[in-house]
Amino acid sequence: MVPPPDLPPRPVPRAPLTDVVPRRTLMIIAVVVVLAVIGTVLAIALSGDDKGSKGASGERGGKTVASASSSADTKGDKSDTARPGDAGKQPAPSGPSTDGAPGGSSDEGGSGGKESAAESTHQGDQGYSIGLPKGWKYQSTGAAGDRFTGPDGQKLLIAWTSTPKGDPVADWKNQERFMVRAQYKKIRIERVDYRDWNTADWEFTYTDGGTKYRTIDRGFVVDDRQGYALMYTAKASTWDDAVRKETWRTLTKTFEPKS
Repeated sequence: MVPPPDLPPRPVPRAPLTDVVPRRTLMIIAVVVVLAVIGTVLAIALSGDDKGSKGASGERGGKTVASASSSADTKGDKSDTARPGDAGKQPAPSGPSTDGAPGGSSDEGGSGGKESAAESTHQGDQGYSIGLPKGWKYQSTGAAGDRFTGPDGQKLLIAWTSTPKGDPVADWKNQERFMVRAQYKKIRIERVDYRDWNTADWEFTYTDGGTKYRTIDRGFVVDDRQGYALMYTAKASTWDDAVRKETWRTLTKTFEPKS
């Protein structure tokens, strides 16, 4: 039948897509497209830069070289070193004080010498080195200095300054005024013999999370431009243990300042 001349020709009806392409094929195509979109979104979400998270994984603060069975290896970040003389950040004379660490009596860890129970040697970015006993490892570097952890809750903080004060005893007493640790109790602040360096120990106890800790903060002046603090902490209940005492001796005997 021919349409009247004043009317446009009728459009030819098109076959449905499902008549041309099987329905199953269309479903497969749709699934593939959806999976492609999801894959693209996941790739974008998971491709973030993780370079800023090295501190938690122990990739700052120097390099630890095994001398026995340890094989820890850490790389330093020069921009995050402790400066004990900075006002408001670090204790001026010999190192950090409000982060005290347990040490021992004045005759503990008082002498130098290379013989020790160190299992590895940590080389700090600042230039110092220290032997680490079995079970000890570098943890992180921050404004306070380089932090290390040992078995059974033991801790060590090494801090340094290029502007040490001349009297570490007076400096520790001055810094004690700002101590804010829970249940803080001073045991002693006194001058001790440690190599040929001008040295003082600040020893105290405090409570954290229901556990009593004991700390020795050993501050010493190496020369006019180098001051350090070794802040060692352990549980008060283990303070008299032979292993604990040997650990402190090892840390103090193996420490070497920047040359």
